Amino acid sequence: MFRYWWILLPVAGLYFGCASTKPPAGNEALLPEIDVIQVKEHSDEALKLAQEAKLDVEMVTNKLTETDNRLILLSEEVSSVSIAKIEELENRLALLIEAYKDLQAQVTAIEAMPRYAPVKKKGKPATFSPAAAAPLLGSNEYELYQGALRTFNSRAYDKAIELFNDVLKEYPKGEYAGNARYWIGECYYALGDYASGVASFIHVFDFKNSPKADDAQFKVGLSYLKMGQATMAREELKKLVDRYPASEYVERAKKYLAENK
Repeated sequence: MFRYWWILLPVAGLYFGCASTKPPAGNEALLPEIDVIQVKEHSDEALKLAQEAKLDVEMVTNKLTETDNRLILLSEEVSSVSIAKIEELENRLALLIEAYKDLQAQVTAIEAMPRYAPVKKKGKPATFSPAAAAPLLGSNEYELYQGALRTFNSRAYDKAIELFNDVLKEYPKGEYAGNARYWIGECYYALGDYASGVASFIHVFDFKNSPKADDAQFKVGLSYLKMGQATMAREELKKLVDRYPASEYVERAKKYLAENK
């Protein structure tokens, strides 16, 4: 019966071999082949780009930090300049302008003088009189006024008030009377006596065509702001804008009006 059993061995081996080989499950996907060298090249390039980007970020961060430090220093410098300091600088500038105007007036007067005095019929040469030239080179009123201004500029405000009052007593209707009244107001303003400052500034309007009229109007408004009387301050600053549209203080007055609505 099993005479030809050896013939069946290969067939049985083939059968059992096929039975032991399982086909891939339907839900198992075949993985694609991976190029290791190409992956390494891409990873190296990505690493290089990342390092360059990191350097760029660090550079930008350093620049931002430097800019922030500069802004901090600048803000500290700006904050250190107080409003009082700005007003003081404005007062000093006003003093310089006053001195320049006075010198310019003196130069104009001297230039208007005839270069040669007329010769009298008797043939006597004309003589120079210092007394006649005194009004051109500086009157007593001018000297008193300039002395008061110098005292104001040295911040001796109480003494400056006395000197400006001396100008008003000696020359109540003089050329510098209106200006003296204005600077008395500035002295009180610097001393923090804003009510007295307002009273003095208002007296500037008693002098017609006073060059300090717009200055006084502006300082009246600021004085009321200092006293916390916002409504009065607005009214006075509006007067400045309406009555003195060409004044150098109009823009500042508009700014204060916008900030104190």
